[in-house]
Amino acid sequence: MRRSVIDKVLGVVTGGAYRAYAILILGCVVSGCAFSNVDVSLPKAPTTGYSGGQGRALVIPAFIDQRQDKNRIGMQKNGFGMDTASALPDQSVETWLTTRLGAELQSAGFQIVSDGANPKAAKVQGHVLKLFVEPVQQWSTVDLETDLSVRVRVTRSDGLEAERLYFVKGVGQGLMSLGGAYSASVNNATDTLMKRMVADIINLLNRPADK
Repeated sequence: MRRSVIDKVLGVVTGGAYRAYAILILGCVVSGCAFSNVDVSLPKAPTTGYSGGQGRALVIPAFIDQRQDKNRIGMQKNGFGMDTASALPDQSVETWLTTRLGAELQSAGFQIVSDGANPKAAKVQGHVLKLFVEPVQQWSTVDLETDLSVRVRVTRSDGLEAERLYFVKGVGQGLMSLGGAYSASVNNATDTLMKRMVADIINLLNRPADK
C-alpha cells in the first residue's frame, strides 16, 4: 500500500500516536501562514443611528495617536503561541478614527466644520491610547480579540469641558491568516466604542449651560 506523506515523514506509527503526530504536523503546516503579515481593513461607515445634532456645528481635530506601538495594530501567532508577524491597517489609525467619529456625528445631525469657521462650534478632541488585535486559541477555534482605548475631551463655546476615557473589547472568529477575521474583530470593538462615545457627546452638548 502506498504510504501517506505523514508516514514518509514519521515512519509507520499506529493508533493514537499516529493521530497525535498527524495533528501536530497539520498544526505546524497551518501555522506557517502566521509568518506573513496580514492586512486589515478598518471600518468607516457609521452604525449608531443616533440623532440629536440639530444642525449644530462641531470641530473634530485629528485624533492624537498615543499608542506605544504605532507600527501595527495586532499580531499573528504560530501554533506555539509565539508572536510571528504583524497585523497592518489599511490607513493611519488617527485618520480612521477621526473620519469614523465625524461620520457618526454628522449622521446624528451635527455639522462638521473646520477649526475657526464658527465661533459657537464645540470641539471634540480624541486621543487613541490602544488598538491591538491578538489571536486567542480556544478548544476548536481561534478568537481574534481587539482592545481599543481612547480618551475624548469635549469643549463647548460656553466654556464647559468634559473628558472621558473609554476601553472596549471586540471579538471575531476565524483563521489568523485572514484579514477579514481581524477586520470583523476591530469592527465589533469600534461599533461598541462609537455607541458609547457618540451618546455621551450628544448628552454633554444637550446639557443646559450653568447659570
